[in-house]
Amino acid sequence: MLFSSYEFLFCFLPITIIGYYLILNAKKVNMARVWLVIASLFFYGWFNIKYLPIIIISILINFVIGKCIKKEDKHKKIYFIIGSIFNVGLLCYFKYYDFFVENVNILFKTNWTLKHLLLPLGISFFSFQQLSYLIDVYKGETKDYSLLNFSLFVTFFPQLIAGPIVLHSEIMPQFDDKEKQKLNWDNIASGIFMFSMGFFKKLVIADSFAIWATNGFDSISSLTFYQAWFISLSYTIQIYFDFSGYSDMAVGIGKIFNIDLPANFLSPYKATSISEFWRRWHITLGRALSTYVYKPLGGNRKGRVKTYINLLLTFLVSGLWHGAAWTFVFWGLLHGIASVIDRLFRDNNWKINKYVSWILTFMFVNCAWVFFRATTFERAFEILTAMFSVPSGDVLNMAGIITNGSIIIIGLVYILLVISLVVTLSFKNTYELAETFDYTTINTVYVVILMVVGISFMPRISPFIYFNF
Repeated sequence: MLFSSYEFLFCFLPITIIGYYLILNAKKVNMARVWLVIASLFFYGWFNIKYLPIIIISILINFVIGKCIKKEDKHKKIYFIIGSIFNVGLLCYFKYYDFFVENVNILFKTNWTLKHLLLPLGISFFSFQQLSYLIDVYKGETKDYSLLNFSLFVTFFPQLIAGPIVLHSEIMPQFDDKEKQKLNWDNIASGIFMFSMGFFKKLVIADSFAIWATNGFDSISSLTFYQAWFISLSYTIQIYFDFSGYSDMAVGIGKIFNIDLPANFLSPYKATSISEFWRRWHITLGRALSTYVYKPLGGNRKGRVKTYINLLLTFLVSGLWHGAAWTFVFWGLLHGIASVIDRLFRDNNWKINKYVSWILTFMFVNCAWVFFRATTFERAFEILTAMFSVPSGDVLNMAGIITNGSIIIIGLVYILLVISLVVTLSFKNTYELAETFDYTTINTVYVVILMVVGISFMPRISPFIYFNF
């Protein structure tokens, strides 16, 4: 049940919202939380009922271990280690078992059997989330939450599948806040606005470019210079508006429930350095990796060389977190190397013109996405080779990429590509617009137009890219 699906938009979401506020209006706060937990588990199980036992068992085990850590000062380290092994082990088993076995078979000429395990949606997100909770419990930074509150923290459906990766300190106090247990029309209006923006981004922009990126990456064996650049930029735009759209919709839905989810996406293509890019792209993942990988490794406290090594290792983990494939690991390595170079420049106070810096950053990000999207290294290098070869072929030759290859259609697609890039670079993002959003007639019409246009594109909906992680 995607955020952009008919069943979510016209059934699940309105029923969940109405039910939640009716129960709150009856002053039954705990029942309202039960309602949200049940709704969230229903939402999760809709994708595949087999996912439910995994997340429920994960919640129960982490809750019990958290209780043990909190009560047993003498043995809390042991319980924490058990909890960490459980969460990391659960993630590794479902997400990386076949990847590990496949590589062992290649290296040692063994013949271990692949399990082809079902990958539960969002397992990377809720495993990270619960591990962060156990870390905070171990540090003594949590209250004594009930199973109901903990379950709501993990399962709250706007952020369950693809983030943001939230901290208990960000969410649970909000559910206890009596002011947030009341109907707030300003929040509802702001939430609907953010949702409509994300809905339009996903359905109209991201899914349009997805068609061309998919055709180019997966279907055409030999690409010209112009085709290679077109499909790489198409994917760069697709993943931007796909993730931006999801983030807007998730935060917007949270707003409707009076819950402020952390910002996860703030115009990353405006970045003039790789470090700034990662302060804007998947912000909560960057925060988690910094807190639970980079800093424990030593961060920047043990000299420059160790700092650079820690950066590389952190981005390698980031690459592996995104997917069980060497292309993802290499993508993480590329960003690690770029981050080290960026840090080297900052450490030595070397300056680059900001416009040149933006061009270099954007070009690097665009090229790195090729490895992120391509299914094999061979395919990635084929595309990059075409991108950096001598220009060849007709700029209007998009056979196999654009279904209707008429000159007019191709021209319109090019215009859409340029407009999309301009929008990412020049306009305020949804969070900035939401800060000044007023429930006026003009804004209402604007939201309605966004939703109507988005709904007209619904027959071709595709999953969010980050659902795969």
